[in-house]
Amino acid sequence: MDVINEWDYEVRSVCPEEGLWFALLSTETGEIDPLGHVKAGKHRDCRARKDLNRWLTKVELPYHSPHKFRHGHAVYGLKNAKDIGDLKAISQNLMHSNLNITDGIYGMLSDDDIQQRIDNIGKVTNGESDQSKEEIKKLLMKMIANL
Repeated sequence: MDVINEWDYEVRSVCPEEGLWFALLSTETGEIDPLGHVKAGKHRDCRARKDLNRWLTKVELPYHSPHKFRHGHAVYGLKNAKDIGDLKAISQNLMHSNLNITDGIYGMLSDDDIQQRIDNIGKVTNGESDQSKEEIKKLLMKMIANL
């Protein structure tokens, strides 16, 4: 909540009270643009896409819609989640009310992912194996010490 409150304070100290419900960022500086549009216009749904396209063009990157960035963020997070806590954090970061929504929208595995996961069932990767061996060793040492 501290991060949210700090952001809210920063936005409110720069933007007018009657402004848009979100802070416009300058495509030139990346900072909040207090002189940006203060009224919601007829085509307000296009503003973020236009600004993103302008900035991506400026930094010579290909355009992808805001939703593609969200989707990529979600899929990357789900593929790298290590436990249910990670999955819940990803789901909440996407502002979903529960994991079923996140899984239903972003949880579909590609054919390659399915094949790779099926092939690796029961196998332990090097990183996990080293960590698991170390954890087992510590647990055994603790148990022996208690004998």
